[in-house]
Amino acid sequence: MRPPHPKSDRAFRQGHLAIDFPTVSFPSVGALLLGATQLFFATIPFLAAVTLSVYLPAKFVLQLALEALGVPSDGVVSILSMDFGDLLISSLVIPAVVFGLIGRMRTGGTLPPLAQAFRWGRRQWGKTLWNKFKVEITVALWSLFLIVPGLVAMVKLIFTDIIVAIEADGESEVLQRSRDLSEGHRWRIFAALLPALPISLLQTWATLRALQYSRLAMVPVDGLFAVLEQWQTVVILLIYLGLPALKAPMEPAFGKRKAA
Repeated sequence: MRPPHPKSDRAFRQGHLAIDFPTVSFPSVGALLLGATQLFFATIPFLAAVTLSVYLPAKFVLQLALEALGVPSDGVVSILSMDFGDLLISSLVIPAVVFGLIGRMRTGGTLPPLAQAFRWGRRQWGKTLWNKFKVEITVALWSLFLIVPGLVAMVKLIFTDIIVAIEADGESEVLQRSRDLSEGHRWRIFAALLPALPISLLQTWATLRALQYSRLAMVPVDGLFAVLEQWQTVVILLIYLGLPALKAPMEPAFGKRKAA
């Protein structure tokens, strides 16, 4: 068994992931997307292993439970259950993914063991879930006015998962931290996230089509798109690391907050 990296062990002791390696400033959107795509494909075995080892069994259990309870697959209860299930699952997966990606960037290519990544994911699960829930409520409330305010709120809070995964114990005001970091960069962030929209639309279509055959047929389809969605996680992580306020090396991974 490969021994844990000493700096990874330090993350558990100190309660954050240190950004103690050189990072690239937020470049043009095209350069960012190219770099994110390269990193995504370079780490896709790790990303797939982390994502599918949680998504597939959890989704199978959820669909079997809904079927046993006689919940219609196209009903509101089923849709809400799947959405809530996604929140629970992604709150474990995303910090584990970020832990692995940060570890690879630090070592120049070596990924940490899956067990260690999931250990960090479990550590951050509750905080990630709570902040994801707050983001969902905030975006939904702003969307009640018009679509545009909802999109603006989404971009402002886009770093929430990454902040929890990296800054961890060092940041309690996660949503405000994301607003501060995104300020002045929101149009470029929005442009960088636009390519993820077709993937999201295709996922919705493919999932609904699979549900027409059976609940269980939907699970591997949803799992495939869950892996593809990690490309967006990579994009957001690279934007975060490229912000002027986070130039490395830095210990811990967050800068000084402005006085209120």
